[in-house]
Amino acid sequence: MVRLLVGSNTRGVKNLRFIELFLARQSKRLLRVKSREEKILSQGYRFILRRLGDFTFNPFLSWLRRSDSDFMGWVWITTSLKVSKRLKLVEIPVRIRKMISLAQPLDPLVDRDLPLIDIAIPCHPKDFSNLSVVIEGARKNVKNPISKIILITPSSFTNELVKRFPDCTVLADESFLTPVVISTINAIVPLERRGWITQQVIKFLVGLNSDTNATLILDADTVLLSPRAWIDSHGVQVLDISYEFHSPYKKHQLKVIGGESYPLSFVTHYQLMKKESLKNLFGGNGEGILGWINAGDYSENSTISEYDSYGEWMLNNKQEEIRFSKWNNSEVKFGTLANSSYSELSTQYSKFCSISGHSYL
Repeated sequence: MVRLLVGSNTRGVKNLRFIELFLARQSKRLLRVKSREEKILSQGYRFILRRLGDFTFNPFLSWLRRSDSDFMGWVWITTSLKVSKRLKLVEIPVRIRKMISLAQPLDPLVDRDLPLIDIAIPCHPKDFSNLSVVIEGARKNVKNPISKIILITPSSFTNELVKRFPDCTVLADESFLTPVVISTINAIVPLERRGWITQQVIKFLVGLNSDTNATLILDADTVLLSPRAWIDSHGVQVLDISYEFHSPYKKHQLKVIGGESYPLSFVTHYQLMKKESLKNLFGGNGEGILGWINAGDYSENSTISEYDSYGEWMLNNKQEEIRFSKWNNSEVKFGTLANSSYSELSTQYSKFCSISGHSYL
């Protein structure tokens, strides 16, 4: 069970115990349910959803979006994980996942002496028109002092980015990728998925090679809208929970990471990665990344995730260095970022913490 206590609180523990027993009692009929899919929609969770109903669910989510409580976030995630473990659920229903995610605090780290971090944004020419608002969103909302913003792109496009963003550091994909990594990807990853795997590997490598102790990896189609500290002077970092869940990621992580597989997803389109944690995960030179690539089942269209792997490893190995925070992301139509100013986006989507305009939507 995750040790997610945020201090001694007798009343809180009693409330947590009440909620835990309440959910467990509603799930007595689980033993008579045969399939895992039916277990996921078992009596306990279905009881909650029926009581909330579609009519009250969306207003409740809106209320959670506005909430900012360390204690409520702790109650939701601790109770849900404990009940899920008791019921042996591999996946928590999506509505419950949304509640867990939105119940977390907005900016849980309190520290007057925040450490320096890098921000790294891997990008492809299709993303270049987004970069102005993505970079502005990062500068306005990252509370940690920023050492540098690194734009990473194929070498044939670096000159273009240097001219367009002279205040950023521009590096080529090829500066991170060794011949062994490239040959491994080419040998086992289908052609149409190689770029996707390559950019995930680059995210790990830029964190491992950073001059700072931590790097905020940010997708080039995601704009931050809410101020947040990402890591404090004690090495405690924020970790967000997304709404999705993809079981092949968990199968892959059990091969690579071992430990316990949690029924949560950390695919949030950004993530703070600590250099020391990446070294522990992959080795000082990142040699373990080859094993991470090789463990993927490429008969699956989407088989491995850098963000989910890092989040799972932190949850299994460094729980004391994690504080969960509110994800509250909204997907927008592709082209929205390129055709809007940051001011327009922050006004239009003011109730969200970030927005993403994926090209595949």
